[in-house]
Amino acid sequence: MSRQYLYLKLLLRNNLLLDLDEYELSDTVELGLVCGFMGLTLSSAFQPVLRRDGKVVGREALLRSGLPALGELTAYGAFEEAVKESRVVQFDRLVRIIHLMNHARSFAENELLFLNVHPHLLGKVSDHGRTFERILHYYSVPTSHVVIEIRETATQEDEVLAIAVSNYRSLGYRIAVDDFGTAHSSLERVLQLQPDFVKLNGALIQAAEYSRSASDSLTRLVGRFHQAGIEVAIKGIETDRQLDVARNSGADLLQGFHLARPEFATAARRVLCQNERLAA
Repeated sequence: MSRQYLYLKLLLRNNLLLDLDEYELSDTVELGLVCGFMGLTLSSAFQPVLRRDGKVVGREALLRSGLPALGELTAYGAFEEAVKESRVVQFDRLVRIIHLMNHARSFAENELLFLNVHPHLLGKVSDHGRTFERILHYYSVPTSHVVIEIRETATQEDEVLAIAVSNYRSLGYRIAVDDFGTAHSSLERVLQLQPDFVKLNGALIQAAEYSRSASDSLTRLVGRFHQAGIEVAIKGIETDRQLDVARNSGADLLQGFHLARPEFATAARRVLCQNERLAA
């Protein structure tokens, strides 16, 4: 076992109360780094987030998990299992570590890493992002390269949401309000939070695909966020037509199956290596 790995284990045990041996960390050919928690297998998939010119600016880390008896679970389902056992804080920390480790050894250092925050954690943790910051420093990843995705509708308590955003921002993390455009989304509430990014719900681009009025509304919404200095990401892009509408709306970032599907870091790394050989 390398000295570097031993140091990492000590860092995780002292700062996050996580023992990598306890969670059966292993390096697999197909999935990359994988660990176990409460009988769940946990791994990372990454979906590219692109600029309008097609350049990858970052990747959203997505949890892949499963139970032997139930098969694959959604990320929400996996977190709910942790909530039932009152271990959601520990679970979240482990998931973030797996995402970071898989990302750090597979992708460019200047890429942004988009990480989702489970709604249950907003009121459970008082010093958001402080502990994770120490692990980022170990990997020489500045907090400014990490985008914390928070659903504005995750809590109805304005103070809880504002404190979480303030804590993350004070440490240098970037903030994205995720999934804006659902029935309970509030434009004024988001503008008060002043996030770096807003990621629009996929239903908005789907509605705008064949409706001129919906397309015009989307363009106006993007413009409203731009007036406030907020970059806009449109996700859920699944067709050529949706991609054209998203670009014409003025959106800064694009994400969806039509552009790139989520993939394990090992698969993405093979593609990157192949592209490098072709470009040589």
